[in-house]
Amino acid sequence: MVLASHRYPPATGGSERIAELIATGLVRRGHRVTVVTAREPSTREREERDGVEVIRLPLRPIGGVRVPVRYLRTLRSLPADLFHLTGNRIWCADFYLPFQGLFEWPVVVTGHGFYQYAIHPRWWDRWYFERYYVGRLRRVAAYAAISELERSQLIRWGLPPGRIERVPNGIDLAEFTPPADPPADVREAWGLTSTHLAVYVGGFFENKRVDRLVRALAARDGRWGLVVYGPDRAVPPYDAASVGRLAAELKVPFRWMGVRPRPEVRSALRAADVVALGSSYEGFGLLLLEAMASARPFVSFDVGVARELAETGAGQVVRTEAEFGAALAEYESAESRAVAGARGRAAVPRWSAEAMVDRYLRVYDRVRAHRSAPSEVPG
Repeated sequence: MVLASHRYPPATGGSERIAELIATGLVRRGHRVTVVTAREPSTREREERDGVEVIRLPLRPIGGVRVPVRYLRTLRSLPADLFHLTGNRIWCADFYLPFQGLFEWPVVVTGHGFYQYAIHPRWWDRWYFERYYVGRLRRVAAYAAISELERSQLIRWGLPPGRIERVPNGIDLAEFTPPADPPADVREAWGLTSTHLAVYVGGFFENKRVDRLVRALAARDGRWGLVVYGPDRAVPPYDAASVGRLAAELKVPFRWMGVRPRPEVRSALRAADVVALGSSYEGFGLLLLEAMASARPFVSFDVGVARELAETGAGQVVRTEAEFGAALAEYESAESRAVAGARGRAAVPRWSAEAMVDRYLRVYDRVRAHRSAPSEVPG
């Protein structure tokens, strides 16, 4: 199989991690997988990574657009029985879909949500998704929708439901098994004196809306502090400096830790009283699964799979900052936190990486079986 991803580890990010989990999970099951992705600094053009062949292409800026060098030529040189395309409105999709007729392999697409459509609904974004993208998807074997929200959106745009498979993302539970108690000095290192602490992991981006978390916590009169992990890639008023000033103005204890090693992030999740997500848009919301695996309750705005996960009893979904503050009040009880954490930990294996790969294998098998079935010939 060939899998195309706009980036691949060591690059960090949710879709990058999902691509890696799919590829390595298939290799462990005896499949041969080649990943075609973008060249990262200090990486080789070709390498084997955890049993996966990785081909990294340079991206050449041309007229403000990053064009992948030798992309189609590379794909045509690879013998494979299936092509898995991940993403939309990024180079690996935009430079493949217009030329998909050149290839005979069956195609499975995982779009990972519709960020530009939700955050920047300009006329060309609407045209791209509502007309062009859906038109191209009608020619692929299957679309793997990672959430019910994504599936519903595709149907509203006119993609036949029979072309859509539900394949939610998963996380590597081995990272969180068992959910070890954090070092005693984790909360001390944050230097916050509030009674309760909410932790958010993901950084500052336009859609992440850490400012909403600050305003929600302010309603609890200093009883809750906020700790943030991740990069700062937003512009005012959503960047780290702006959010820090807002926290000081509203007297919300606040600490931004930046990008930290993965073990430290896992410890931070375990040390939290609540894992908080203030996003205005998420394609999925992997942080909520990590909260469940860490046996910690979550509070999230209604994005991605938050509502589906909350149905397990692992956390709460809210629509307003006032509702967010009310949810935090409930989790000021240690008993409430323990109950929600236990429910999340018990439910999270349904969203494990192993379960995700099993679902993809079933999709691949159906696609290949349909492709190899003999056509009916009129008598």
